[in-house]
Amino acid sequence: MTDPSEMIAWLESRIASAKTWLEDHGHGSKRPRPETEIATKEYDIARFEEIKGAYLKALERRNRGGEAA
Repeated sequence: MTDPSEMIAWLESRIASAKTWLEDHGHGSKRPRPETEIATKEYDIARFEEIKGAYLKALERRNRGGEAA
């Protein structure tokens, strides 16, 4: 299994990339992309944030468990 800290770093990178895409191609840009593409990126960001939260929670539990031993 991928180490949680590595997965969190990957998720943060994907989130940053999608946010940059939205800045460049989203609603407020000079040349916005079609709404379906914008909605897909927003959906991706929400899912990546949700997964990142789960990994952070698991990592916290793992670290707490290590301290108790």
